[in-house]
Amino acid sequence: MSKPFDAILKQIVDEFSPDWMVWLAPIFGLPEGRLEPIDPDLSTVQPMADKVFRLPGGAGLIHLELQSSWGGSLPQRIHLYNTLLHDRFAEPVRSVAILLRRDAVASVLNGVYTREHVDGRRYLQFDYDIVRIWEQSADVLLAGGLGTAPLGLLTDDAADRLPELVRRLAERIRDEVADEGKQDRLLVSSYILMGLRYDENVIGSLFLGVQEMEESSTYRAILTKGLERGRLEGRVEGRVEGRVEGRVEGLRISLVAFLEQKFGGIPKELEAAIQAIDDESRLKDAIRQLPTIGSLAGLKL
Repeated sequence: MSKPFDAILKQIVDEFSPDWMVWLAPIFGLPEGRLEPIDPDLSTVQPMADKVFRLPGGAGLIHLELQSSWGGSLPQRIHLYNTLLHDRFAEPVRSVAILLRRDAVASVLNGVYTREHVDGRRYLQFDYDIVRIWEQSADVLLAGGLGTAPLGLLTDDAADRLPELVRRLAERIRDEVADEGKQDRLLVSSYILMGLRYDENVIGSLFLGVQEMEESSTYRAILTKGLERGRLEGRVEGRVEGRVEGRVEGLRISLVAFLEQKFGGIPKELEAAIQAIDDESRLKDAIRQLPTIGSLAGLKL
């Protein structure tokens, strides 16, 4: 998965895999029970599937491909991964494409991948399942496991009542998750995932309005400073230069806060280098790298 949104969601699947079974089991009639993570590495032929689990009761494997934008070859890749997984584990494999937003949709993405001879005769048909997040029920997702609850904010059903739903999600995280680190990871992931659908200012104002989030040390840095409360509350008065400067400063602070949260601190030299950047696109590109880098040395400014 190359997109930062996909990577963030992959981290949630890793940490909250039982919640994904609770959500998907009734949709596809799968056996209920705890998922067993399977190594998705298919390195003998290069590719790696997104997430693979062994279903309970000997029902085979479930393979999830998380997609936030149309890459052009998703049906072929799903078929390839499915075939390779079956070859490696000798078990039936159910493949599911989870589309995070409408940008991931194309006319060829219809749940069936076929191959034909030059004369038009079909010699292969492979069926896979599709879940379109925007078509799901916000209330069902927000009432389910915390690992899938953030998806509820991306549904069409949520669009007209975002303040209420963001507050409900924050309250659940506060009440049900004792570990502060896990609380922050869920809040940060929810905030970033909303960028799939909503403008930064809209997201910032929603999250700044939730007391529980402002009490989080991570969010005090990322939201209160990074998104510049004054700008969100109406400081913008038609001064374009001021808006740009505010966005750049907010991105600098957000990047530093994310790095400190992920790596427990950063060298003064790196922070100085970040503060010297005045290019908005460079800062955004650096933030997009965060879900995939494993060390500060991997960050490209």
